[in-house]
Amino acid sequence: MENQITSPDIVVYGAGAIGASICGWLTPSYKNVYLLARGQNAQAIKSRGLILYQSSLDNKEVVKVNVIEDLSERPNAKLVIITVKNYDLEEVAKDIRTKLGDKPLIFALQNGVENQVILPKYFSKIIYGVIMISAWRDEPGVFGHTVKGYIMCGTLDNTLQIEMKNIKEWFSRSLKIRISENIQDAIHTKLLFNLSNSIITLMNQTDITDESLSRFGKIYFKTLEEGIKIFEHAGFKEHRLPGLVPWSVIKAMALGSDEDSGTMILNQVKAGGPNSMAQDIIIRQKAQSELEHLNGYVVKLAKKLGISSPYNDTIYELCKVQFQKKPFKQLEVNEVWDIISQKLD
Repeated sequence: MENQITSPDIVVYGAGAIGASICGWLTPSYKNVYLLARGQNAQAIKSRGLILYQSSLDNKEVVKVNVIEDLSERPNAKLVIITVKNYDLEEVAKDIRTKLGDKPLIFALQNGVENQVILPKYFSKIIYGVIMISAWRDEPGVFGHTVKGYIMCGTLDNTLQIEMKNIKEWFSRSLKIRISENIQDAIHTKLLFNLSNSIITLMNQTDITDESLSRFGKIYFKTLEEGIKIFEHAGFKEHRLPGLVPWSVIKAMALGSDEDSGTMILNQVKAGGPNSMAQDIIIRQKAQSELEHLNGYVVKLAKKLGISSPYNDTIYELCKVQFQKKPFKQLEVNEVWDIISQKLD
């Protein structure tokens, strides 16, 4: 840590998988980064360090990070990276505004567009980020990831260019930052793929037959194809994000969905860790998830534009019901397919 950068103070607000991982990656080369954590997470990280690993615990690394439990401990923070999910964002924004005012630069790392509604009510300097990182929490203080990936960032009016270049420079030793002039397109391109989180969370992928495997692939790609149609009608364009399948490929897979496409998706699911929705609903058995801010947003947009979206409508409605059941139980693929088929008739 001899070559650590020493200024300015950066606070990562949120000790979930993304926040903890980012803080753990920055800390070895950046002295003044602080992770705001509370409860069991804070206790675990303070006592034994932050445990990060790639794919397997055999590759674990213990990082001693600076942990704070209240923003008042870093009143001069220049940058606050908000990594909480949208359903907690209003409360967090109020906390930051109360403790730090409108002084810090806000770097918002939420899926979807809800942060564009909430954050401007409290702050004047906001950079929005698109997270291309797959990470998860095993237990308090222990976090896994597949690849580090990168963050695409931008502002809605292409201001704060100097600030974004500063962030890119500060993070350059530990994390890739890419600046986009079309951040709304990037946000919606990522949001499209986030629609698959609900599909994977909702449906049981074990003991799957050839027939249900084919239907699983069809549901997956048809849902995303609908999303593309909705976004294109709304005026959004595909933003090439390395690591994501091009829209043209999704459209082609939707036309020829079969057993092979289902197999491909299952292999991808097995190769990665649990997505953020699965972590909330399956692992942590929470009542809250990003469903409204992802699938709900797309369904409402389709209705506003007068576009039929039977696949997205069905997935959204089924998730709304199933996610509230405790314990949560996944539905069988064929059961979901039968409901969608009724809407298609």
